[in-house]
Amino acid sequence: MPLARLPLHLLRSTLRFSSIPKPLQALAIPSPASRPAPLPVAVPRIGPDSALVSTPDAESICSLLSNPPSDRPPDLDGLLVWFERKLTSDLVLEVLKCHRRLGRSATLGFFSWAGFRLGFRFDDPVVEYMADFLGRRKLFDDLKWLLRTVARSNGRVSTRSVAICIRFLGRQGRVGEALSLFEVMELELNCPPDNLVINNVLYVLCKKDLSGGSIDVAVRIFHRIVQPDMYSYSNIIIGLCRFGRLENAFEVLREMTRATLVPTRTAVNTLIRELCQFGGKDELVGRVSIRKHSRPFDILVPNLMANGVLRPAVEVFHMIARLGLLPSTYIVDILVLRLCQAGKIEEAMGILGVVEGSKPNSVAESYTIIIKALCEACRMDEACRVLGRMMNLGLKPKLIVYNSIIRAFCMLGNVVEAQKYFDIMNKRRCEPDRATYTMLVHANCMIQNWQIAYKLLMEMIGLGRRPHFDTYNLVDGFLKKNGELDMSNKLKRKMEVQDLYAHCKAGRLEAAYDKLSSMLAMGFRPPIYARDAFECAFRKSPKWKVAQELLKKMEVDHSPARCLHTSAILPGIEQFKQQQPDTEFKEQWPQQLTICSSSQDPCSCSIGTAFVPKNEDGAMNRQRLGIRLKCARLYNPVLAQHPCSAQPNG
Repeated sequence: MPLARLPLHLLRSTLRFSSIPKPLQALAIPSPASRPAPLPVAVPRIGPDSALVSTPDAESICSLLSNPPSDRPPDLDGLLVWFERKLTSDLVLEVLKCHRRLGRSATLGFFSWAGFRLGFRFDDPVVEYMADFLGRRKLFDDLKWLLRTVARSNGRVSTRSVAICIRFLGRQGRVGEALSLFEVMELELNCPPDNLVINNVLYVLCKKDLSGGSIDVAVRIFHRIVQPDMYSYSNIIIGLCRFGRLENAFEVLREMTRATLVPTRTAVNTLIRELCQFGGKDELVGRVSIRKHSRPFDILVPNLMANGVLRPAVEVFHMIARLGLLPSTYIVDILVLRLCQAGKIEEAMGILGVVEGSKPNSVAESYTIIIKALCEACRMDEACRVLGRMMNLGLKPKLIVYNSIIRAFCMLGNVVEAQKYFDIMNKRRCEPDRATYTMLVHANCMIQNWQIAYKLLMEMIGLGRRPHFDTYNLVDGFLKKNGELDMSNKLKRKMEVQDLYAHCKAGRLEAAYDKLSSMLAMGFRPPIYARDAFECAFRKSPKWKVAQELLKKMEVDHSPARCLHTSAILPGIEQFKQQQPDTEFKEQWPQQLTICSSSQDPCSCSIGTAFVPKNEDGAMNRQRLGIRLKCARLYNPVLAQHPCSAQPNG
């Protein structure tokens, strides 16, 4: 707001102070009596914390002013009459620094009283401190009245005071008022602008103006500077970038480097980020609106400038790198990403080499981006070298790095190298995820290496990572095709237990109850940890009694008395062997049989391992031989009543 539009009754108070009988009734700053009561909020800290003052006079004034308002007289003339002849700018500044002790009202009242006693002819530090005090409390009208009052009282308004006022106005979005104050400061305040004031004006116009209408004004003000400094250049670069004038911003940066000035990191980050976003992957296609038609529509056209804008971004990076300044880490990552998306991996690696020498601990994400790009381009030798270089720097590769390399090797059919990097990530304590196991399982199945695929799938399920349905079917199909029914059943039991545990942890009580019921119906007994998870999930729920009945049923059906013993099985086996007509088969029958009973499923018993002749040459084929328990039951009275015989494993 222009200063000419200030309230008339307040402007009159700035003309003549000698004609005002009572200081607190007509001040350049409204008196505390006319102000609303201060809110009980924490006052922002300004300057040093001055709980202790250095002079006795300042301490005495603070003691008098810090009394409650009911205990001190309303007229400060009578309260501070003994200090009227001792007032100096230094004493006033000392008291003002105790604003946290005095409170806002007492501080403003003392400043008004001291201002009338000294004719508002303070030293610059007092006016600057008070400008900061008022600006932090958003008392902008009081702040502008203060500057005008000091100027009308033949006091000196420093450029720093005006700069403080302009900056606080800009932070609150009052761009027009800040610009008006800048335009009248030389005429009204007798304060010619310098670089400090102009830089603050450029800061307001370029960073705080959201409309974009002030950028041309900022450019004109910038050209009025006789000798711009780094902040002048940086502010105008940021403003030009914010409103899409990248070519002009690039030219200003060139002019700045010719003047051997280094821009601020914020200006560099803004310029490179805008250039990368304009030339990024999302901007490869432009949209053109056709409005001169009965039905307006948009068409997509190639953006020919997209890839061309990355070249200035790289040039800006190397330009400032030669000046000894590097952009922030996230800006380097954005630049490397855009270059990799455009297929310029060599340029990205060149930028990475520059940053690596100065900030080696901040390039981990850039390494990740480059390794992913090399893997997508199937340049595996280079990707492995970059990974080794990353490890030599002491950086820990992320999971996505290993997954990218493993995926690329699996797609190329090189399962050995994929398994090699899988072992490396385990040694470096990078835990694989479901995608890692899925890639390796499918790759091993493609080369008919189903044993390793089964091992990986079991390990995956054991870590709590449920495989995809297609992955499970693929491995299970290989197991059934090769006659590994025991392994197929074990895999199925593992999946069932994993489902039960997942339902319990997620609080899906109904699904967990149905799953456990179906497992018990099939003769599967869950392990201890799954049973404990089932109990914990149901213990505090209304269905706890129903769950207890199911747990009791599981204990009855799967008691230790059902476990078979070799002495109970062998007699029936011997009778079964004697009735076999094939003598060669009986001769090759093993003398000692082993009962293979899983701890998770004691009802399912696979008995014995036999060597059966394969051909006339005597070549032996070692295969798993499962004997139905009902066969042993026919020849052994002990097994006739054994409940386990009702669940044969054929």
